[in-house]
Amino acid sequence: MSIIAVGSVKASPGVTSLSVGLGLTWESTTGRRAVLIEADGDGGVLAARFGLASSPSLVELSGIARHELTIIRLQKNCQLLAGQLPALVAPGCGESTTLVLAPLAGRLAADLGGLDDIDVVVDVGRLRPHSPAAELIKQCDLLVLVARPHFDQLVPLVHQARKVTAHDIPTALVCVGDRPYPPTEMAKASQLDLLGVMAHEPRVAQALAGGLPANQRHRRLLMWRTLTELVHRIHYRLQAAATGLAAVQP
Repeated sequence: MSIIAVGSVKASPGVTSLSVGLGLTWESTTGRRAVLIEADGDGGVLAARFGLASSPSLVELSGIARHELTIIRLQKNCQLLAGQLPALVAPGCGESTTLVLAPLAGRLAADLGGLDDIDVVVDVGRLRPHSPAAELIKQCDLLVLVARPHFDQLVPLVHQARKVTAHDIPTALVCVGDRPYPPTEMAKASQLDLLGVMAHEPRVAQALAGGLPANQRHRRLLMWRTLTELVHRIHYRLQAAATGLAAVQP
């Protein structure tokens, strides 16, 4: 089991879209099941954006926190996003999410570690001091930082990259768009590996709402090819870390 946390250093430039996209393409690329957990301290948007109900959610899961978390219990509190991806949604209110998540995150991270046959993508939103998702971030197998290649995002990216790497949290970068600042320069300045570049366009969210296409020809569209390649690179890094190999992209 692996925990992949996805977050940003300033606002949330595509964090949720990337998290959903990784979750939707995970099983078809790796052969392993995936679950998406929304752990954004500013409040959840999955329910509103993808037409899901407000419950079950993190709130209901917190009610069974005293019990061992099993796959059945986790999935019972998930909803199917796009009819395909089990998603544990957060309350739309940031205060409610923080109240539920802060005492739950450590236990949740520990229990997720015991679920061998499933991988978890966690949308942690904007990284900030005292984030309610802090324990999930500390115990993740890979933190994917999402940033737009703008100069105003470079300074906070460099600062956050130094902070998380100082805590020995494996971290990589995904840029949303490739202008005006070269993503390779963002990676170089932050000393993070660049996993890839996601398109920056409003149609991405609409496409994700339709789920992973069953038609292989449609999966060759740029967005799905990009997501598949990102999953492939993330999975390779996780396997390399587990076996002690250098995480050099194939």
